[in-house]
Amino acid sequence: MATMALLEFPPPQDALRNPEKWNSDWEALLRRELAFPSLPRLLFQRKMMEITMIPMGLQATLASYPSWVSNTCATQRNITEEALRHFSRFDLETRWMDAGPDVRGKHILDAMVSLCSKARNLNEARSYCPELSLKRLRADGKVFLDLLKSVMLEDASFIPTEPKFVSYPGWDAWAADQDKLNDSELKKMSLAEILILRTKLISYVVQFALRSCFGLLPPSFMVQKEHKSGQKANAPTLPPVLTELLGGSEAAKPRFKDEKAAMKARHSQRPGQCCYLGCSKTEPPDGSVKFLRCKPCFDKMQRQVLTAQERARLQTGNFVTKLYYAVRP
Repeated sequence: MATMALLEFPPPQDALRNPEKWNSDWEALLRRELAFPSLPRLLFQRKMMEITMIPMGLQATLASYPSWVSNTCATQRNITEEALRHFSRFDLETRWMDAGPDVRGKHILDAMVSLCSKARNLNEARSYCPELSLKRLRADGKVFLDLLKSVMLEDASFIPTEPKFVSYPGWDAWAADQDKLNDSELKKMSLAEILILRTKLISYVVQFALRSCFGLLPPSFMVQKEHKSGQKANAPTLPPVLTELLGGSEAAKPRFKDEKAAMKARHSQRPGQCCYLGCSKTEPPDGSVKFLRCKPCFDKMQRQVLTAQERARLQTGNFVTKLYYAVRP
């Protein structure tokens, strides 16, 4: 069993270079290093360490959490609408079951590659999702259909304020244990981030695969792009233990260079979007306009608004309690 410090995930750039090997590496990792019951403890410790190491630490995670929740809620509403239409008009269940393992597998792998290659946190979120085993999902069409139904809402006439968290026995039990402790905001936020990111990734994979099955383009989805504010973006750094494992700083340079190039490539594909009170105006693809808030929104701001951190604290509340009760049957 590898220790938590040495636990390294297949990088997101490998999903594009060699999708089959990237997936095989993930499935081997999930079988070998992250098999239950070890998975929650290892990933929980890793997430706490990760939060403390990033700039602004817990504050940055608090600021990001509300957008993860709202985006996941909107995605699940869209999935529900699309799935109901496909079930009723195009006999989705029969079509998926008749597709065969190879066709089903291609839809699912393409979905995971498209998502995990675009954002590091989505790639790492695969470690939270034992359900996303390509071997299992492609072999039995009913497994995917059950996963689809697990993220569908009872009422798609509105976007809820809380997503439908995907239940899994190991994570449910871990959440219940952590809820009893309730001794640290860092622990609460670490678990909250794990549960929302796993639900977010599962929801997106289901939606992307469903659209692929019917020959539709995947939906656009939001990923965070750090604002530089005249400063260089933080380059990725290799953990000291991994640097030593690769033979020292000199031997680790190619890996570091690859990580930095991959980060720049991902960021180059992320246009900015106005962040003022839900405005959806996006920077033009030609890069002619760059903004945190678009000019019309900025000009009409006539009052002070809460900071991202203040909004996050108001919206998230007691993370573990809220999330645990959401996933219980």
